[in-house]
Amino acid sequence: MSAAKPAFMIAVTGGSGSGKTTLARALHARLGEDTCQLVTEDNYYFGRAHYGEAALHMSHPELERTFDFDDPANKDMAHLRRDVEALKRGEAVEQPVYDFPTHDRKAGAVKRVEPRPVVIVEGIHILSDLTFIELFDLTVFVDAPADLRLIRRIRRDEAERGRSAESVIQQYLRFVRPAQTRFIDPARHYCDIVVACEAAPPNRLAPPDSDSVDRLLAPVWVQLQKLGVAG
Repeated sequence: MSAAKPAFMIAVTGGSGSGKTTLARALHARLGEDTCQLVTEDNYYFGRAHYGEAALHMSHPELERTFDFDDPANKDMAHLRRDVEALKRGEAVEQPVYDFPTHDRKAGAVKRVEPRPVVIVEGIHILSDLTFIELFDLTVFVDAPADLRLIRRIRRDEAERGRSAESVIQQYLRFVRPAQTRFIDPARHYCDIVVACEAAPPNRLAPPDSDSVDRLLAPVWVQLQKLGVAG
């Protein structure tokens, strides 16, 4: 009996607020759940216990002032790599579940991720270690101007993570901006496709419009058609 065909692996990366999650979700929806699996890198943040007893009792603002969550050292990238390799082989994995409002992993919670013919892995650090590139068949960098990325991050973190605009700005200046240059931007020069996402930042009342999403998706879809992955 011949071995199962390896999954077609897609990495979608870019800075915080660049539009990479919008692209990854749109691509997942276009390909369909029976064909495609979506893995979110953010679930691989370490829990508070990783930083010692003191971190368990820190307030949310104190934790964000103390630790640089835009440094890949604060994610279990070795675990992520093992899971990516397993999904590529066609094996299911159990992914940790990270809760942003508490900045901690949900105790005892895991998400079972089933293999699919196509697997998308999205996150800011997925290619911060360039050796990860060898795991993927297609790599995509989503680019956006810094001002739009900041506005999108403020709106997202206020709506989804219970944070104030001021705390988002302070974290951006101290951690996010330097991390973009150090850990994220280098991958831009190695990715197969660079797509621009310059649509107006969405909010809860006005999510990304379909035309903007289609423009973002188009160059990736064309490449997948050329590779025989998309119809």
